[in-house]
Amino acid sequence: MPGHGLAAAAGEYVTVLRDRGLPPDVAAKAKANLVYELACAIASGERARPAWALARGSGPADATLLVDGGRVHVEQAAFANSVALHARAQDDTHYASQAHPGAAILPAALALAEQRGTDGATLLTAIVAGYEVTAGVGERLVDPVVARGFRAAAVFGALGAAAASAAVLGLDAERTGHAIALGAGFAAGLTQTWIDGADDWAYQLGTTARGGVTAALLAEQGVRGAERALEGAYGFASAFAGTPLDAPEWPLEAGDSWRVRDVIYKPYPACNIAQAPVAVAAELAARHTLGPGDVVRVRCALNPEDRDYPGTLGRGPFHGTGGPLMSVVFCVAAALRHGGLSLEGLARHDDPDTSALTARVEVVPDPALPRLAAWLEIETTDGRMLRGELRPDHATYAWDVETVETWARAVCHEAGEPGARAGERMIAAVRDLESSGAAALARATVLSS
Repeated sequence: MPGHGLAAAAGEYVTVLRDRGLPPDVAAKAKANLVYELACAIASGERARPAWALARGSGPADATLLVDGGRVHVEQAAFANSVALHARAQDDTHYASQAHPGAAILPAALALAEQRGTDGATLLTAIVAGYEVTAGVGERLVDPVVARGFRAAAVFGALGAAAASAAVLGLDAERTGHAIALGAGFAAGLTQTWIDGADDWAYQLGTTARGGVTAALLAEQGVRGAERALEGAYGFASAFAGTPLDAPEWPLEAGDSWRVRDVIYKPYPACNIAQAPVAVAAELAARHTLGPGDVVRVRCALNPEDRDYPGTLGRGPFHGTGGPLMSVVFCVAAALRHGGLSLEGLARHDDPDTSALTARVEVVPDPALPRLAAWLEIETTDGRMLRGELRPDHATYAWDVETVETWARAVCHEAGEPGARAGERMIAAVRDLESSGAAALARATVLSS
């Protein structure tokens, strides 16, 4: 690939980053992301069962199905493991790109690292390379991409999954560039899933992860991607954002800002937009001992862009968890009903008390609120007007390693004692990743072990 296309520059970027290694705090952040994401998979129980069924029997069986423990082909492992990580819709987030890098990148890199026996330090660096590529491109293109109905996590994650996979394989800069170019052609994902409350959201990042593995394996075999796959008149940016990339050079330099440091985590299994409304609703319900019959009306205010995101205003009836996890209307009602939001609460989306509360929730725009912030006003049957507000900053959701481990232990308990044991094994394997390796990490998540 000639060196003046953006894909070629991206390949050079990834190989330089891989060869330099990671600063200690960046490596620690990558490990925190691993713990968080793998805990999401363990706590998802058997929600990835359709993906396991699709993967089972594929060969050669050289990678592990997380949680399940079966051995399958590396591309199918990447797909199914991404589904397991994403099943709670609680995955990590780089909000400037509205992407969930972990669920696309980690399964691809981990499956290939297990197949090839890649050492833990290389795996960790490859993962960070994937995050940087996803976030660096995504933050430049996210608004027009989302406006056109594409799902940012799946679209930008395709580039990161390919980059991480190429780094695991140790491809040179040229072939890494081809992998990223091929990955750009495999990108897909639509937000109509949130409007219709369908199931495809749970599998979109699985195809993204699998596509990244496929792209890197093809590049390893000498398959070439389009030179201008990213910036061409009919390339990635033009197709998904409606405009070509306007910079003549790759938008990142290795280690220029480490966008992985900006990755945040979700306290609740729902969209990022719902996190603040749920927290405020839960706090008000607890402080004022509100029951379902105590609420006359709820006004929830969001930044207008958040309010207009597909699915935010959904009222049901819901069929599965895709609709309720995106609906701020439902999430606020569930938080008032249950004092918070759980995966079980999402599944009980037809609970009569929650449905009654949903009818009383209005979501309004407030341009004075920053993105991801919210305020709530609750009118009660005894005439009170209760108000709460949360304007989260980066520190609100950017937990340190210790906080992530504490959260992981708690959420893994949702899968019972086997989940709790798997969580402890997983945390230990991540801590010791440089010497334990990818295979040990994948096996640590298996519930039956």
